[in-house]
Amino acid sequence: MTCTKFKLTTVAALVFAATNANAAIYRVVEVQSPVSGNEVHGVAIQPGVAKDTSNVELAKGCFDSNAANCEDSTFKLAGETRDTVDGIGYREEVPFAIDAAFQYLQEFNDFENYCYLELKYSTCESWALNHWEAWSKERTDLTYVNAKAFIEDGVTFESRNTVINSLDNNAQPLGVKSEGDIRNNALYTTTSGPDGSSETRSWRAITASNGLVYNVGSVSNEDNPTSTSTPDKVFSSKAAIWDNSTTKLIDWDNNVAFPERSNDFFAQGSMRSIVIAKNDAQPAEDIFYGVGYNTTDGTGDLRDMNASVFVSTGLELVSSTWKTIPISGAEVNSNLSDEYKYSNSVATDINDNLFAVGYSKRNGYVPESGSAGNKPFVVTDASATTPTATYLSGDIFFGGSSGEAKAVNNFNEFVGQIDAETTREVDGSERRHRGFIYPYNVDSSKDERRVDIFNGQAWWLDDLTNDGNASGENNKFRIIDATDINDAGVISATAIKCTVGGTTQPYDTTSHNSYCGGAASNAVEEVVAVKLVPIAGATKDDIQTRSADTEKVDRQGGSLGWLTLTVLGLLGFRRKFK
Repeated sequence: MTCTKFKLTTVAALVFAATNANAAIYRVVEVQSPVSGNEVHGVAIQPGVAKDTSNVELAKGCFDSNAANCEDSTFKLAGETRDTVDGIGYREEVPFAIDAAFQYLQEFNDFENYCYLELKYSTCESWALNHWEAWSKERTDLTYVNAKAFIEDGVTFESRNTVINSLDNNAQPLGVKSEGDIRNNALYTTTSGPDGSSETRSWRAITASNGLVYNVGSVSNEDNPTSTSTPDKVFSSKAAIWDNSTTKLIDWDNNVAFPERSNDFFAQGSMRSIVIAKNDAQPAEDIFYGVGYNTTDGTGDLRDMNASVFVSTGLELVSSTWKTIPISGAEVNSNLSDEYKYSNSVATDINDNLFAVGYSKRNGYVPESGSAGNKPFVVTDASATTPTATYLSGDIFFGGSSGEAKAVNNFNEFVGQIDAETTREVDGSERRHRGFIYPYNVDSSKDERRVDIFNGQAWWLDDLTNDGNASGENNKFRIIDATDINDAGVISATAIKCTVGGTTQPYDTTSHNSYCGGAASNAVEEVVAVKLVPIAGATKDDIQTRSADTEKVDRQGGSLGWLTLTVLGLLGFRRKFK
């Protein structure tokens, strides 16, 4: 078993603003995995809106007492399991966002050096050993399956490594799967997709008014391995959009000619989400707005991966052209030593209001308040001439906090993961994390949700699931990550669950850092997939923030904690380790 610690820190003072209510606004619903694994994670939720019995859409979503389609099973969850940590991850075009994709890390020292240089933990030897053992096993055994996936009450993926990035309106998955010695191919069910000779990733799908379905993601092509310093295959990637007949690859740096490779550094791109919007210049014509990252500086030797907005001139893939606009404030600027504070950045999602979210990886050489993790940001108007990143601060986003903004709905409510303690990661170990929701205030936000339900502020989701009942169902869980949210307000998430002697039971108290089973030797915390379903009729008056116990809590964990205790996704060091 793994022993971890959760310490009471100054975060408590930042987030505890208790009310007198004795209720909650979300119900925690565990989704059982039909596939095996030491940990289960909720990774995506089926899109959808709440409606009344007359099929009228409700602005308050499933919080509305008149909602008629908000049963626990209405919106399906996508989940994944793991037996061990990811070696280099299955989702990303570039492992840890270093320069060559997929199979670049060659030995244990490469992992350890990455950790020393970019994460700065004092535990880098054990961190590297866990990742190296997982990666070494995978690259020497093509039949080894660590990442399994499933759709609630639907299909399963057990025979090959598979991850799910999103679900379409019919709860069909989009993601990445492995096939033999091709580690990454797009998983999609709505289009025929790119040529199978390339390595591809599918992130999202959108249906246009003409009925055409478009997938977005990336297409990667193999470089000549003899021209690099690594014996493994290496790749460059381009952001891509495709329908049943056409695949459109989006060039780096707006078609400015520059080599895809500089020494061992490769240009990369990926589109993570997309919407269809009106063209301000020609209102009768719709255009695409996508977000993700792209290599946008041909002069940078490190081929920087910059969070970007992708804009088309129309919906026709053959004739339309695309422009990449880097998000101001999230640039890497590796060629400018005095501005090189981020190692990489990515925009993760965009909604119909052209409100986008994302995060930037803090450069390991310039950590902030003891952390070199990811910094979440929002872009309030992706259609602006210069779309600009606003980094989160205040409330639960204390100075130096790290996390990820992962998904946003059309009510400008976005979810993700944020640090839950202020202990130093530099020369220490990784902080504990909690899932959060932030109903952001822009012109398109709706006060009947933002203010009336969420009191106009960001929250740890644990505060919104606290019903004050220490022996209740909700108190069996603590939410450590939130990955997706639909317009009905239903959230896909990952939780730790209190288990004693193999039986789930509530935590000892309703506090954030309560004991699980006191000091019982057979008490563990399991990592499980959950949905957070809004409680009909709930308002801000039903929110009761959790307290925090004043003594240190030593936790016994039966799982490996790959998400709880390891890096937060797209972390990177932009050079080859020697």
